[in-house]
Amino acid sequence: MITLSTKRLRVIRHLAVLVAVSLWAFSSDLLSADFDQAIRPIFETHCVTCHGADKQKGGVGFDLKRRAFAISDSGHTVIDPGHADKSLLMKMITHKDPKERMPRDKPALSDETIAMLAEWINAGAVWPDDNEEIHWAYTPLAVAPRATVELEGWPKNAIDYYTLAQLEAKGFSPQPQADPETLLRRVYLDVVGLPPELEVIDAFLDDPSAAAYEAVIDRLMASPQYGENWARHWLDLARAADSDGYQRDGFRAVWPYRDYVINAFNADMPYDTFVIEQLAGDLLPNPTEQQKIATVFNRNPTHNREAGTDIDEDRHKQVVDRVNTFGIAFLGSSLACAQCHNHKYDPFTIKEYYEIFAFFNNTPIESRTGGRDSTIYTTGPMLPIAVPVSEEARAKRSKLEGAFIEAVQGLSTNAPLEDLDMEAAVELYEGTLKKPKPLRKQLREIEVIKLSEDVPVMREMEIPRVSTLFQRGNWTTPGAEVAPAVPAFLNRFPAGAPANRLGLALWVTSRDNPLIARAAVNRYWAEIFGQGIVVSVEDLGKQGTLPSHPALLDYLAVTFMKNGWSTKGVIKEILMSATYQQGSVVSRELAVKDPKNDWLTRGPRFRLSAEATRDSILSFSGLLSSKIGGPSVMPPQPTKIWRVTGNVDNTYRTSGGEDRYRRGVYTIWRRHAHYPSFANFDAPNRGACSVKRTRSNTPLQALTLMNDSVYVGAAKAFGKRLQERAGDDPDGALRDGFRMASSRRPSVEEMGVLKSALNENSGSEYDGWFSVATILINMSSTITKD
Repeated sequence: MITLSTKRLRVIRHLAVLVAVSLWAFSSDLLSADFDQAIRPIFETHCVTCHGADKQKGGVGFDLKRRAFAISDSGHTVIDPGHADKSLLMKMITHKDPKERMPRDKPALSDETIAMLAEWINAGAVWPDDNEEIHWAYTPLAVAPRATVELEGWPKNAIDYYTLAQLEAKGFSPQPQADPETLLRRVYLDVVGLPPELEVIDAFLDDPSAAAYEAVIDRLMASPQYGENWARHWLDLARAADSDGYQRDGFRAVWPYRDYVINAFNADMPYDTFVIEQLAGDLLPNPTEQQKIATVFNRNPTHNREAGTDIDEDRHKQVVDRVNTFGIAFLGSSLACAQCHNHKYDPFTIKEYYEIFAFFNNTPIESRTGGRDSTIYTTGPMLPIAVPVSEEARAKRSKLEGAFIEAVQGLSTNAPLEDLDMEAAVELYEGTLKKPKPLRKQLREIEVIKLSEDVPVMREMEIPRVSTLFQRGNWTTPGAEVAPAVPAFLNRFPAGAPANRLGLALWVTSRDNPLIARAAVNRYWAEIFGQGIVVSVEDLGKQGTLPSHPALLDYLAVTFMKNGWSTKGVIKEILMSATYQQGSVVSRELAVKDPKNDWLTRGPRFRLSAEATRDSILSFSGLLSSKIGGPSVMPPQPTKIWRVTGNVDNTYRTSGGEDRYRRGVYTIWRRHAHYPSFANFDAPNRGACSVKRTRSNTPLQALTLMNDSVYVGAAKAFGKRLQERAGDDPDGALRDGFRMASSRRPSVEEMGVLKSALNENSGSEYDGWFSVATILINMSSTITKD
C-alpha cells in the first residue's frame, strides 16, 4: 500500500485546484455568474464581520464592490484586478506572521481558498455591480409633479403645494397669515437684518395688500443693506477673519474679500459665477482685481506663524482645510471623513479625497522662517490694495512720518534729513539701530493709518507640485501619487476642462451635479426658517438627517439653476409663499406634535443672530451708521480682551465717530478673541467652515444687553430720543418706543410696566427714560423674529 506524506498531498491538492480554477477562469461570463457562488461566500464567511456594512477596519470592506476595490487606510489597493501579487488582500491572507495574517484571531484560509482568490483576481476580479440603493442626495435633480391638496385656496406659489400636502397628510392645518406688523418686521429682519421704521409700519398698515408686500420685498432687496445682511452667513462658511488664528493670531487683510461678498449679494451675482470666482478667479482669462480678491476664500484657513512651526506641516493643514471646506460648502458633504480612510457611510474614498486635494495643492509656499526667534512670515501670493483713507488721516500719517524720520536721523549720521524717506528710515531703524521703544511706538502709530494693504490671494505654480495619498491622513507618510480627479459616483469632469481649480469649479457648478444647488437652497431655507429642509445643513450624506420635504428641496434647487442661479430669486419666492407668511403662534398641540416646526405648521420664530441683535438696537436708538465697506472697525469692547502675544501689536484701538456704530459685518474678527458680545450670542470664531450657528439662551446674553458698553450707550441714546419725542404726550412716546423696538403695539400690561419705570425712577426725568430704554432693549420681542 502506497502512502503519501501530508505535505505531498497538499501539493497535489493545490495543483488540482489551480488546474480547476484555470479552466474555470476561461469564461468571463462564467466568472460573473460564479462570483456569487464561489467568491462572495468566502468574503461573507471570513471577512465581513470586521470588514462589512457596519464597520470597515483599516478602510477595507468586502460587502460592496466599491469598498473592495478601494484604497485602504494604509494607502494600498485592496483588490487590484489582474494583479494578485499587488493586492493587499493576498498579502494579508498569506502573511507569515500569525498576528498579522487575516482573518485575525481565526484559522488561516485553506490553500484551495487562497488559490481560488488569487486566480479570480488575476483573471480580472469580475464582481457584478452591486444593487446598492443610491442615497437621495446623489440622485439626479428632478421636479416632482405638483401635489394635489384639499385647501386649494391657500397656496400663494409652488412652494405651498409641497408644504400643504405634507401638512394635510399628517392631519395638520396651516395657520392664518401673520398680522401686518409681524409680517413686515419678519421680512425686514430676513432681508436687511434691521427692524422697520415707524413710518414704514404705518404705511404698510394703511395698505397691507399682497402688491404692497411684494413692493416692500423688492425695495429691500435693492438696498445695499441686503448684501450686508446676507454676507454674514457666507462669511461664516468661508471662515473669513481678520487674523491668522493660533496663539500668536497676527492680523491679515481680508476686508476687501468681505466687501466682494457684500457686493456680490447686492448685485445678485449668479451663484455659479460666485463659486467659480472664489475657487479659481485667478485662473480666469485676464482676471480682474475683484476676481483675484474673490480667491481669498481659499486663503482663509488658519495660519500658524509661531516660532518652531513646521512650515510644510502647516501648508498641508491649509490644503486639508480647503478640501474640507469645499466639501461642506459646495457638496454639502463631510469629505473630512475620507482624509484618513474611506468614508464609512458615503461613497467617497480616501483616494478620491486626495485627488481633490491635488486640485488645491499647486500653490506656492505661504510662509518662511526668519529672525532670531524663528518667527514665521507670510510670503504667499499677495495683491496690493489701496485703502480708503480720509484727508485728515493722511495728514496725520504724514506728520507722524516726518517725526519718525527726524528721530531716526537723530540717531544716525548716514545721510542728511532731506535724503531720507520713510522707507529708508524704516530700513535703517530695523537693520542698524537698537530700536528704542519710543520709536517702535511711533512706527506702530504710523502703521495703523494704512494707505495700502497686501491681500492674500491664490496663484498656481508653473511647475505642478506632486500630490500623494497620505496614509491614514498622516502628512509624514505619503503613499501613491495621485492626479487631480473628482469622485467617480458623481457627475463627470467637464470635457476639455483644465485639471486645476478652474476645472474643479466648472465641475462642481455643472447642472449635472446633484449636490451644489441642493446644498445652497437648503442653507437659504435654514437662514429664513431657522433650520433647513435637511436639518444637517453641513451634511446631506447618510450621516445627515433626511429631508422633511424632499420634493420641495428639489423644486427649489432646479428652479434656482433654471432662473440663472439667482439667490434673490430663491429668497423672494420663499418670502412670497403662504408657508412663510403664516403666524408663528405655537399651540399646546403643535408644541407636542411639531415642537421644532419640522412640518412647517407655523411661521418662523427664533432669536436674532449676534450681528442682527446689535444692528437692530443701534438702528432704533438712532446710532447706526449707514457707511458701506472699507477696513474693519473696532467698536467698544471690555478692556484686556486681547492678550499680549509676541511680535503682534495687540492694542485695541476703539474706533471713533460713526465707525463705532457700524454694522456688525464690519467688526474686526480676531479668531482667538472675537468680539465678546458676538461670542455671547453664539457667533463662531471662524477658525473653520461653519454653515449653521448654535442658538442658546444663557444669562450671559441678558447681562450683555444690560451692561455691555455698546448697549448701555444705545440705551442712553434711545432714552434721549424718547425724551425729546415725549413733549406733552409721554404715553405716546412710550408706545412709539415699544413699536420701534418690537414693531408692534404694547398691551395694557406692557404699558403699565413702562409707565412705572418712567414715573417711579428716583432720579431725573432723563433717568426715567433711560430705564424705559433699557427695558425695551432687553425685551424678548426686541431680539426675536416671529
